[in-house]
Amino acid sequence: MPRLIAFISLLALPLAVPAKGVPAHFGDQMEAALTCRSEFSPLYWQDYFKQHLGTPLRTWGEAEWFDSQGAQLGGNSSKEVFVNVASSGALMVGALFTSKVDVVKRNIEQRLSITFEPVPGPYPRYLTRFGSVLVGLSNDHTKWYCARWHLGNRP
Repeated sequence: MPRLIAFISLLALPLAVPAKGVPAHFGDQMEAALTCRSEFSPLYWQDYFKQHLGTPLRTWGEAEWFDSQGAQLGGNSSKEVFVNVASSGALMVGALFTSKVDVVKRNIEQRLSITFEPVPGPYPRYLTRFGSVLVGLSNDHTKWYCARWHLGNRP
């Protein structure tokens, strides 16, 4: 009889925890990380994204990429979010938008009252005094991220 009860209780356990979707606090937490105004851990973001967004779409460029379900970040609808993999030398969290960099930049600056300054180079790139970066991509998409380099003093 105890085996039967144990077996029945195992059947009641879920096999996999499905993604619950973007929680109400998602935008606030991501905006704080993207503007480099919060301390963050890649392990935290990997767990957070997996809990709320599900399985990564892909691992590419030393990062795990997740469908962000159109979450509003800095007044822009995001396509994907990403976080570096553990073996990377960076501590990075970011977002991808299907809008041009000038539109994304204007919306972020208006909504969050921060200023991006242009950085010289072969493609549009902008930087805040906190280290937040916007990059215009050749396909008219934009990446927004905060990155810190792993100096051996962080997990």
